[in-house]
Amino acid sequence: MTDNCVKCGSEMSTGEYSCKVCGQNDMDEYRMIRNYVRSFPNSNAMQIANATGISVSKILRYIRNGSLTVVDNHSRRGR
Repeated sequence: MTDNCVKCGSEMSTGEYSCKVCGQNDMDEYRMIRNYVRSFPNSNAMQIANATGISVSKILRYIRNGSLTVVDNHSRRGR
């Protein structure tokens, strides 16, 4: 039995969210975001999007699903 990829519509195994190609593209974009944030740790989503070409909505989705973590550096000031 097969399902269709939610991103591109190609056939894939049942129970998967996306096909291998779309899954690899997502992983490549995640790595690009992660590497950028490691180099520029105080960046906001718009800065990351402008630097990487990845949409703000996708960056925010990584934050919402826990793949990326937001650190509030402002709360550490003055200690």
